[in-house]
Amino acid sequence: MGRCRPERAPGPQIEIRQLSAERKGHRDLWQIGWRLKNRGSRRLRIQAVLLPHGQFKCDEIAFAPAIDLKAHEETQFQTPVRCDEPAGGVIDNAFVIFYVIWLSKPWRVFARVRVVVTFDGKPQATTELITTQRAGFSRLELAWIPAKGKRWLC
Repeated sequence: MGRCRPERAPGPQIEIRQLSAERKGHRDLWQIGWRLKNRGSRRLRIQAVLLPHGQFKCDEIAFAPAIDLKAHEETQFQTPVRCDEPAGGVIDNAFVIFYVIWLSKPWRVFARVRVVVTFDGKPQATTELITTQRAGFSRLELAWIPAKGKRWLC
């Protein structure tokens, strides 16, 4: 007789969509509006976001307080993004990376986006793929400590 094991949770599930892009002072600085939805059936706590691509970049932003999303709930937020590509330019493999807590465990959510610069120069990101990774899967763990505003190597 085989043993039954509990089904493993697949990880946090989100949906991310760009809502707007408004120039913010400098010619290469944009205020990007986003809609974020928790597609899962469990609560999700969003602690920080980072856009690390050199052509579509935003330094890490810690949400204080963290954004708590109930099952299937959504919210909106904004990020200042540097993007100086010409009209018609395409940026592949840019990422929106979230530091989250799901089922009391730290996770990273990676939303791969493709950015097309419109004829009027506005960056427009389209989500291509979303993957998740539980933090601490190896002996070294990057832990997000919101009170300190830093990640620590544990």
